[in-house]
Amino acid sequence: MPYRIFKQLLPSPTSSVDRNGETWTDPEWASRDIYVAKLSGSSEQIWEYSGSDAQADATTKMNALTGSDDTDRLYKVMEV
Repeated sequence: MPYRIFKQLLPSPTSSVDRNGETWTDPEWASRDIYVAKLSGSSEQIWEYSGSDAQADATTKMNALTGSDDTDRLYKVMEV
């Protein structure tokens, strides 16, 4: 079965600041659990692996992408 790497659409905020400069912690329901293979209209690569080591290869690449992403997005591997 092929495995594909998906990334979080937007990083989940942990707090917000209003126009008066006051901060608060976002509620649990405000988390963003939306994952995409790539953004619509972008030239991003879709990372998909197949073969006997597909899941391990996809997990290795997911870890590399996570380590190099400065936006704190989450990544996950899913069977497609």
